[in-house]
Amino acid sequence: MATVDAAALEAARNADRMTALTAELREIENSGEKRSGDADRATAIRAELAADNERASALLTMKTHSKRARMTAKTTAGDLLHSKVAEARNLTSTSTAQAFTPAEYSKNFVDLLTPASVVMSSGVQRVSTRAGEWKTPRISADYTPGFVGELADLPTGGFAADLITVVPKKIATSDMLSNELVNDSDRLSLNPVAKSMLRSVALGFDKEALTGTGAGDGFVGIANTAGIQTQSFVNADLEYADLSPFAEAFGLLEEANATPSVVVMNPTRWAQLQGLTDSTGRQLLSAGAGSGTDGISRSILGVPVKVTPYLDGNTTLVYDANEVYAVWNQDARFETSDQAGFFQDGLGVRAIARAAIAVPNAAAVVKMTIAAA
Repeated sequence: MATVDAAALEAARNADRMTALTAELREIENSGEKRSGDADRATAIRAELAADNERASALLTMKTHSKRARMTAKTTAGDLLHSKVAEARNLTSTSTAQAFTPAEYSKNFVDLLTPASVVMSSGVQRVSTRAGEWKTPRISADYTPGFVGELADLPTGGFAADLITVVPKKIATSDMLSNELVNDSDRLSLNPVAKSMLRSVALGFDKEALTGTGAGDGFVGIANTAGIQTQSFVNADLEYADLSPFAEAFGLLEEANATPSVVVMNPTRWAQLQGLTDSTGRQLLSAGAGSGTDGISRSILGVPVKVTPYLDGNTTLVYDANEVYAVWNQDARFETSDQAGFFQDGLGVRAIARAAIAVPNAAAVVKMTIAAA
């Protein structure tokens, strides 16, 4: 470890010298006036820069595995943003090494926004793709099985499927940061900014993934996917009187060979359900006797509940998360530019991702709605 640290320190000290040599070489090459000794000097500079690059490559070979393993395990949003800011400020080079490869960057970016996303944290399948679109089979009918005697013909047919195409759509947020903030900030101090941008992207994805209609530049969300199961209830007060509608919804999923793994609803609907009591006054959703000090787990009949403002109070989704796919393009990242902010002495920063949702087995979703009589 001491050898790696010493090599890194030596490489950092050489960075300024390499920059100066590069500037001198460009001056010689761009000069219209040919002076005696310029050619020899240019040759010498190129040789020195080549030697420095070889030493930098050796340094990278020694420290890449240990550094990446350490940083990947403890990556924060501030790490990712600081990495891009450093790159924009030309603080990273061949000799200092960038902290993350493109693949690591995309993976860490999505990992960090997942806790802020109800859909991602609900356990849906995550798909990463480099392509502009992703295709997956949509099965409409299973094979027809049958009992057969020895040496009899096996049953065939019954299977039907088509391909659905999922196109990840761009989700982004941006801001102009002052150079004073950027230059005086390290990974920890940039973390609040980076986390806020990640949270914005995550919530933007949630809104479209749950209720998107495919209009404009968005995609179709779970609630509007063609072929999902629906269940409607009528109540003059727009309230559930008990938990039986949820039991029925779970049964619909199980009849379709799907497992109810999550319930997603508006926070106000969850609050209403918490007030439900049985004939003895016991809260139906309380693990204890219903006192105000009892902890209440967000679950209904053993199925976890997630709350989000992006579903209205009269709409609830119940689905098998294993049958829902979140498709992320692998260019999810922070990006920076000082061009737009040149005259404001600022640095433009954006968090950008491309994603979409897919439900190949639409019967694995039940959309519950409640309406006034």
